[in-house]
Amino acid sequence: MIDHIFMLIDPEGPEIGQMERLGLTETYRRTHPGQGTRNVCYCFDNMFLELLWVDEPDTARSPAIKRTGLYERSSWRSREVCPFGIAWRGTLSGAETPISTWAFAPPYLPDGMTIAVADDGDDVRQPMMFRSPGSTPPSDWPLEKRGELQHGSGLGAVQEIVLTLPAWASPSETLKTIAANCQPRLTLTQGNAWHLVMRIAGLEGRSDLVIAVPD
Repeated sequence: MIDHIFMLIDPEGPEIGQMERLGLTETYRRTHPGQGTRNVCYCFDNMFLELLWVDEPDTARSPAIKRTGLYERSSWRSREVCPFGIAWRGTLSGAETPISTWAFAPPYLPDGMTIAVADDGDDVRQPMMFRSPGSTPPSDWPLEKRGELQHGSGLGAVQEIVLTLPAWASPSETLKTIAANCQPRLTLTQGNAWHLVMRIAGLEGRSDLVIAVPD
């Protein structure tokens, strides 16, 4: 299962206002001490969208964080790098070959806890791809963490994701493996620039919502 997708934005960037105009409710914000980033997350029944920005560039370039490419990805508007990250939840049981990963130990995690990050993501023209340390969808989180999700806006689960890659960034084997073995359905296409579309199911008569970033 896809656990969440993140997008690098400018600090407190306009994408936050875009989500507000679409009627989405912020589920939570978090600071990542020692990683140099902050975020705002929008949780749906089965996964969440994270808008992430670098607020401490020197920390994001430090030896402990550098391999993630987060700092480089934050400059995607002026460089040929990918602004997205994709986290899967659990085991990709249908994958023909295991995904090669390295152990990322950001300082904000408890001692001894690591995140398995795909080696393919060393190429910052690919998304940062990793196995989430979480094991359950937002719908199963404690009420104090998940709130009402997006039910107050009449929205439920993400139904479909389309990720467009520019012509200079052919999908890596790991990205193709995630697309072939995860739900909700992830379709990979190629076009002129990086672009993400998410379709969220409407509840109780509301039409489905389509989120497109960059807008």
